[in-house]
Amino acid sequence: MRKILLLLTSVMMVLGMAACGGGGGGEEQSTNTPEAAVAGYLDAFKAVDQAKLNEYVTEDDVMYSEDTEGVNSEAQVVFGNISYEIKSVNAEEGSTTATVTTDVTNVDMTAVMQSMMTAAMTESGDVEAMDEEKSMEMLKQAIEDNKENKITKTVDIEVTKVDDQWKVKSTDELLTALSGGIAPTF
Repeated sequence: MRKILLLLTSVMMVLGMAACGGGGGGEEQSTNTPEAAVAGYLDAFKAVDQAKLNEYVTEDDVMYSEDTEGVNSEAQVVFGNISYEIKSVNAEEGSTTATVTTDVTNVDMTAVMQSMMTAAMTESGDVEAMDEEKSMEMLKQAIEDNKENKITKTVDIEVTKVDDQWKVKSTDELLTALSGGIAPTF
């Protein structure tokens, strides 16, 4: 039982690291439209690029972090499979708020968790032998085994114009969709 809790804790740590990790490059995207801000946010999230992600959120957003050093390769394993399709933008002329309806797709993390639990049950019974490195190895393998098992969630992404730039609000619904159906804990 403790081994399963260790695995679940490792997965949740990886999901939570997106808020702390960062770095990497990416194309410059304008935030002068709600659609462009959402695309930039989602691309930065997928790349686990915290510095870029900060450009698309306000400082009081749950995804904002001053720690923009380094790239979290474990988080890239989880979020690197994200894809999205912007369906519509609902913004009135001159308004400072908008809603961008977007289909967000990622590997079904529920299936990944089930694969990890199955793998954990076949491992040795020595709880201490299950370290973070082994847990991450199991997570990577479970994601690889479930790459074709994806879920898509339609999310209404809230954006607000702040100082002539559109900023995305990181809601629980959006973060759950980005995390493959597992609600992240930050």
